[in-house]
Amino acid sequence: MRTRRGMAVALATLTIGCGIPEEQHQKTLDEVKALKAEMASEQQSCAQDKRLLEEKNSAMGDENLALKAKLTSMGQDVSKLQTQAGQMVANLSEKEQMIADLMKAQEAARKRAAVYQNLVNKFQKMISSGKLKVSVRKGRMIVQMSDKILFDPGKAKLKKEGSEALLEVTVVLAGIAERQFQVAGHTDNIPIKTRRFKSNWELSTARAVNVVKFMAKNGMDPSRLSAAGYGPFDPVGDNSKDEGRQLNRRIEITLMPQLDEMPGIATSKSAAR
Repeated sequence: MRTRRGMAVALATLTIGCGIPEEQHQKTLDEVKALKAEMASEQQSCAQDKRLLEEKNSAMGDENLALKAKLTSMGQDVSKLQTQAGQMVANLSEKEQMIADLMKAQEAARKRAAVYQNLVNKFQKMISSGKLKVSVRKGRMIVQMSDKILFDPGKAKLKKEGSEALLEVTVVLAGIAERQFQVAGHTDNIPIKTRRFKSNWELSTARAVNVVKFMAKNGMDPSRLSAAGYGPFDPVGDNSKDEGRQLNRRIEITLMPQLDEMPGIATSKSAAR
C-alpha cells in the first residue's frame, strides 16, 4: 500500500507530467480541502439542527400531552363547577319556596289571629257573663256553650234562656262572611238510655241538629251549617270528676278553616296546577 507521502509524490509527478503548474495544483488542492471542510461543517450543522428539531418536537409533544391533560382537568373542573352551580340554583329555589311558604303561613296566622280577636271582641259581653267561651282547639276556632244554658239534663229541646243566648251567637256568626260552621254536641261518659235516646251519641247528635235548625231559622244560611254528635268521645275535662264532666257536656260551634288558612294545602294545590 502506498503511503500518503508516496501518493503525494506520485500526484505531484503526475501533475507535473500533465503539464499543470504546481502552484495551480496546490491552489486546487486547497480549494478542495476548503470545500470538504465546509461540507463537513454543513453536515455537522445539519446534524445539530436535526438534533435540536427532534428535541423541540419531543418537547412540543410533551407540552401537547401536558396541555391535553390540563384541558381534560379543566373540563372536569368545569363540569364539576356546572354541577355545583346547578345544585346551588336548586338549593336557592328550594329556599325561596320555603321562604314563600313561610310568608304564606305567617300571613295565614295573622288572618286567623285577626278573626279570633274579632270574634272575642264581639262576644266579650257573653264571655264576661259566662254564657260562652271562645278558644282554639286542634287548630280550629271554637265557640263553646255549656249544656246548662241550652238544655235540661237528658233533653235535646232548647230552653228559653238557651234560645236567647243562641240568638245572640247566631247574629254574630252570620255576619262573618264566607265561613262554614259545624255544630257539634258533646256529653260526659255517664251512659244514658231513655225511650228517645239509646246512647249519648243519639243525645249529642239530636242537640246539635236542634241548634242547627234554630240558627237556620234565625238568619244563618243553612248551606253554611252542619251538625255532628261526638257523645263522650271528645272530652275536654276529666270524666272522673264532677267539674270535668260538666266541661264535657257542651255544644261547640266550630269555624271551619278556609284553604288560605292552610298554606300547606294551598301550596300543594298550586304545585299540582
